[in-house]
Amino acid sequence: MGSVDGRTWMEHLTDDECWSLLAQERVGRIAVVVEGRPEIFPVNHGVDERSIVFRTDFGAKLHGIARLAWVGFEVDGFDDGAQSGWSVLVKGQADEVVDPAAIERLDTLDVHFWGVGEKSHWLRIAPDEVTGRRIADETGSRSIQYTGSMARPDEPRN
Repeated sequence: MGSVDGRTWMEHLTDDECWSLLAQERVGRIAVVVEGRPEIFPVNHGVDERSIVFRTDFGAKLHGIARLAWVGFEVDGFDDGAQSGWSVLVKGQADEVVDPAAIERLDTLDVHFWGVGEKSHWLRIAPDEVTGRRIADETGSRSIQYTGSMARPDEPRN
């Protein structure tokens, strides 16, 4: 389990928890720089050997990555009723997969794209950093290690 920052009550997720959440979600968002400005696109993705992979057509994503490979990739989930949620952020470099054997293997992954078009280009994000956080469970029912100087949510506050 992750630990909770006593200042923010955000649980910092472990590396394994981050990768589990990345693998279970079908849609994420990739942030690329296109013509000097950040743009964010939803993509259907998969996890392959601790990297993020997705397919795209020729366009803004491919053009932006060709000029500047550093990208951000994010998945998240929330429960509005419970006022809880989580987010995982991957920072790294993206590159087009061109090796025919690798493409053949990626084609076997369970990555289904929603948009129209051939999506003939596989891209891979090689992570430099993977971080995640979740709003701490105020019921105290989770086995979370609390850090910082604030009281646990189930303890009275002064």
